[in-house]
Amino acid sequence: MLFDFAIIGFGVIGVEILQGIKKNLLNNKKRVNKKIKIAIIEKDLNNIPGGVAYSKKNSKFGFFNNPLRLSHPEFISWFNDKNNKKKLFDFAKKNPNYNLIKWIEKNRFILNKSFKNYNEIYLPRLIYSFFLEERIIDFLNCKKRLNVSIKFFKGEVNNFNNVVHYNIFSKKTFSEFSINFSNETLKKKIKKKSCYLIKSKKIIIGTGIIPPKKINEVNKIKNSNYIWDFYSSGGTNNLINKINKIFKIKKNIRLVFIGNKAGLLETMQEVEKLIKKIKIKIICISKNSLTLQKAERSKKFEFFQFKYLTKKNIKKIKKTYQILDLLNKEFKKAKIDGFYKYDVWTKTLKNKIMNSCYNQLNYHEKKKYNLITFPQIRNMTRYTYPDTVSAKNRLEKRKVLRFFKDKVIKIIKNKKNIILKTKNKKTISCDIVVNVSGPVSILENQDEIKFVTSLKRITKKFNERGFSTNKIFMLENGIYLPGTFSNNFNPGRETIIKAITKNAHKVAKNILN
Repeated sequence: MLFDFAIIGFGVIGVEILQGIKKNLLNNKKRVNKKIKIAIIEKDLNNIPGGVAYSKKNSKFGFFNNPLRLSHPEFISWFNDKNNKKKLFDFAKKNPNYNLIKWIEKNRFILNKSFKNYNEIYLPRLIYSFFLEERIIDFLNCKKRLNVSIKFFKGEVNNFNNVVHYNIFSKKTFSEFSINFSNETLKKKIKKKSCYLIKSKKIIIGTGIIPPKKINEVNKIKNSNYIWDFYSSGGTNNLINKINKIFKIKKNIRLVFIGNKAGLLETMQEVEKLIKKIKIKIICISKNSLTLQKAERSKKFEFFQFKYLTKKNIKKIKKTYQILDLLNKEFKKAKIDGFYKYDVWTKTLKNKIMNSCYNQLNYHEKKKYNLITFPQIRNMTRYTYPDTVSAKNRLEKRKVLRFFKDKVIKIIKNKKNIILKTKNKKTISCDIVVNVSGPVSILENQDEIKFVTSLKRITKKFNERGFSTNKIFMLENGIYLPGTFSNNFNPGRETIIKAITKNAHKVAKNILN
């Protein structure tokens, strides 16, 4: 069968593409007469619903990096329904191993209808899988009316080519599976049918978190306590399981993190709980000491007003460096006046200031912004759930956690331990290593993401930050990248979930034209 389009990955992007298709078909009755054939490819059925970032399996113990107010409007509206809040509370009670009871007790007030001001709440990430599950069921319920056929395939995309249409190849084979539902719960079942390739006119790449660059490993098979791809391997839950397993053999555990950003912070609360019964020493090795900051507003927040990022100044922007200059001045002035940087950034996002600034630039300056200025702004404005930062600070104060400025260049995996060799010629022996060093650059990618080589064969439009897509996130020849593979997927520095949802809807509208 030749599909009209294939969606690689069935997390947020995959589900939102379907939602976008549904909305556009219902609003354009002429399109309903033509049957649309869709293939969805997902390598791990445990990721449905939610993908790597939000599935119940991989997001266990994880929280959103941003408060509810920064999510996209449809999810905020969904969560405002008392029944949906109750789903989270009921799940926490039935699954005490998710350690959400204290969070539930602390935030029980959100069930009160009269209380509306909880936009600053940080939700457990798994709640998003409930939201996406409803959207999948909603699409399946109306696909006949939409005149859409959809087939699901389990498999890891290895490469693809575009001779007449796209031939998509699996690392092994694609196994067809079905998705049904009962009592608002999805049921997935593998069918006996399998195939070696899937043919499609267009491709939407909806895979999420890009893994870190691979480090030279020696004796790859001898030790499974090196976690290369933290999120897709099970996140904090996987780490905790490894710690508990080693604790049965030895009482002192040495844990090393490569990188110090979101992945490190996500584990801190659960690791802090463990050190009450297990003696753990933690080392963090990173190229720089910058980590994520607490997302906390000052008591004066409501009185903050822009002094530099004003409409008058924004209209004068012609060069990308002017955006960075205005933001730096705003931060400095705010500090003098007794405000926090987060006060400035909160108002910046609320008023979509970065989008306004970006729209002032011409095509060439936008390219500079995406490659150079955006990463600088991102490093200045990375905030997260305050409780994780507090846990990290407490562990550091107790000297359980230490930081080293260095780079790991070799990992030697022995049966009983792991040896790290660093750029500064240090040798570190440890029990568990977690690589949270951030996504591999598209330029450096070798076999971290298999199908990137196929993309590079098709186009030369890429740099170290990703592929350069157009306004509708099409790379070329019917390939769409609405997510983090695109270097211009989020110029406004919105939350990733908000940006990729809007991008997916834009792609869905375009592919139907």
